[in-house]
Amino acid sequence: MLRAPAASRNQEPILEKLKQIIPVTSKKILEIASGTGQHVTHFAKTFKDITWQPTEYNIKSLESIQNHINHEELKNVSPPVVVDITQPIQQWPTEVAKDGSYDAIYCSNMIHITPWKCSIGLFSSATQLLRTNGILITYGPYAVDGVLSPESNIRFDQGLKEQNPDWGVRDVRDLAKLAESNNMIFEKDFDMPSNNKILLFKKLY
Repeated sequence: MLRAPAASRNQEPILEKLKQIIPVTSKKILEIASGTGQHVTHFAKTFKDITWQPTEYNIKSLESIQNHINHEELKNVSPPVVVDITQPIQQWPTEVAKDGSYDAIYCSNMIHITPWKCSIGLFSSATQLLRTNGILITYGPYAVDGVLSPESNIRFDQGLKEQNPDWGVRDVRDLAKLAESNNMIFEKDFDMPSNNKILLFKKLY
């Protein structure tokens, strides 16, 4: 069972914000890029009336996610499945790829450590999978109108690009445009600890 120190630190602040964001009528939430499984299991303990569906591209992470589910004895978290966000949902496992079946989609710390095509895939799949007025919630570091701050985020961005030129901290403005091209709107951002943000997008119809 894997544990990421960053996930341990940020899961509670994120949860407190999700309590304000997630509609009380929500019944089903999809998590993209579940990583170790810490977030989905931590959130599911509070949102007990919601069924959570974790997904992950890295097959090796599935065991950790399932171990976290088993450790917490959670009945409202479905078994994790492999999803390649760059592929059309028609190529996803059928148990998760159902049009209009989710009230919300949650994606943490993926956008900046993946190529831009993954962000494109995230929004194009979200507009298909979300119900009308469903929400997409993303978490991580972001630039705002071309400005990335503070200095620690600038150094972080430089380090990412040294690892992979296709990685890097994205601008909220670019993600808002991506949302607009997928029948969604950027609604709001929330400042979070460690110079991160939560971004909230909504599907229009």
